[in-house]
Amino acid sequence: MVPIISFVGKHNSGKTTLLVDIIPKLEQKGIKTAVVKHAHKSLSLPGHFDSDRLFSAGASIVYASSPEFSLIYHRNQEEWSIEQIYAQIADEVDLIITEGFKGQDFPKIEVLRRDISTSPLEITNVLARVADFPLRNSVPTFTFEQQEEITAFILKYLGMK
Repeated sequence: MVPIISFVGKHNSGKTTLLVDIIPKLEQKGIKTAVVKHAHKSLSLPGHFDSDRLFSAGASIVYASSPEFSLIYHRNQEEWSIEQIYAQIADEVDLIITEGFKGQDFPKIEVLRRDISTSPLEITNVLARVADFPLRNSVPTFTFEQQEEITAFILKYLGMK
């Protein structure tokens, strides 16, 4: 079974910024990753690409394909569950990272920024925290600059290479 680890935190705490640094380190170590980002609000497309425009025009599915990558825009009747998404992508990757989904029981790394909030979330299964200020807690704590150490922590926890 492909493991899932979640990066959670309040809006604008730096989850995506941190993942942009960690994902290449995982990939360099041969770990194929998928990221599932949860959006609480409706997603909006930039509208700069033909595929955006076609989807905005009302197409139920737009599949944009190139030699480097493919994009799929799919209109949902209701939000897909993480289990439905997992079933679609698990065969293609070694690790699924979710951004958000703090209500799920996945192992979590919580991300905190002093400017947003200094109070950890009241959630379960927190393995570690990443913060730009000192924290006293019972789980390992990293700074945003410790991407190598965070990557090693994830691999060790998951029993991967």
